[in-house]
Amino acid sequence: MNREIRPARVEGCVIAPPSKSMTQRAVAAAMLARGTSTILTPSLCEDAHAAFQAARALGAHVDLDTGQVRVEGGGAAPDGSLIDCGESGLCMRMFTPIAALFAGESTLTARGSLASRPVGMVEAPLKALGAACTTANGLPPIVVRGPLRGGTAQVDGSTSSQLLTGLLIAAPACGNDTTLVVSELKSHPYVRMTIDVLADFGVRVVHDESLTQFHIRGGQRYGAREYQVEGDWSGAAFLLVAGALAGRARVSNLRGDSRQADRAILDVLRACGAGVRCECDAIDVSGRVLAPFAFDASDCPDLFPPLVALASACTGTSRLSGAGRLRHKESDRAASLSDVFRRLGGTIAVTGDVMEVTGGTLAGGTVDPRGDHRIAMAAAVAGLVSRDGVLLQSSECVRKSYPGFFEDLESLRRG
Repeated sequence: MNREIRPARVEGCVIAPPSKSMTQRAVAAAMLARGTSTILTPSLCEDAHAAFQAARALGAHVDLDTGQVRVEGGGAAPDGSLIDCGESGLCMRMFTPIAALFAGESTLTARGSLASRPVGMVEAPLKALGAACTTANGLPPIVVRGPLRGGTAQVDGSTSSQLLTGLLIAAPACGNDTTLVVSELKSHPYVRMTIDVLADFGVRVVHDESLTQFHIRGGQRYGAREYQVEGDWSGAAFLLVAGALAGRARVSNLRGDSRQADRAILDVLRACGAGVRCECDAIDVSGRVLAPFAFDASDCPDLFPPLVALASACTGTSRLSGAGRLRHKESDRAASLSDVFRRLGGTIAVTGDVMEVTGGTLAGGTVDPRGDHRIAMAAAVAGLVSRDGVLLQSSECVRKSYPGFFEDLESLRRG
């Protein structure tokens, strides 16, 4: 579906969408608990639905109701389970160790861009912990057979922390204790989010401060509970940037003490000179003269798209580090971002791990986000301050993480 974003001011208040990352983790924990958990205000994006389907395939009962999801856990996965992970990288890497808890064979499949994203890092740790695991030369599908028994495993965290999240969720349910030794971990905040979710469901993980060693006691039991999903800083970042670029935006349902990595958007907005005011669970961002900024996004790579939109309107050259984390997202996000914003009239250079964006007035134009939901949202926000507006092709890709994005953005438009 094509969607036109005309230049406009923004002003108003919107409610941040629910966090898909927390929804997926809560579903995974709830399916391992005996009894029924109620997940309140869950994300209902495509990635969240992939987690619901994965839990069902592994024996849980998952029922959606207005404003909540009920998960009855404690079931056993049937031999030959087929788990369709859609295009969710977290779903595939997180549910692989969970599927390995069961004695039968499970196959995890991928669609779209996920079919070409690397998953070979799952094999060695799972084999070290007693499961059988194969991939298609490092790509999906993944075939696992349990049971996962525990033990000691080395985990490479250089590409993603998603496998570590899955191992941390699965390990407490193993018959033996588990020790995980992690190297080159990226996205530390996402791992701390996982640890918090485990604690909420009654499971304890012991770790060092740098998150390089974890000891998980086996035989722990997850407790069914009511779990409240907080607002999503990743999706809200685009609305906050819109406020900085084109007027003023107030986004509520955002916890100031959140573990979410993308809360760092506030640091960047302050650094470039935007007006930022925090009140309880709401963030108010207003536009001013914006200066270029430098920021290391290695721990929060999902911020690259909104930061490129922001930098494109700052006078001067902004420098973003951590671009290497973007190679295996929904697209080669570094290359796709560069191409899309160049087509809009921007100036972007990527050298190794660094992306430099020289700001100015974007001309606008027609762009294809390559099926990448975050690039689509970044281009839409940039369209608000472009000269001629933006015609965005395949705009439906935002359903992956933020189905209501365009409605929320439209509610902020003034003129």
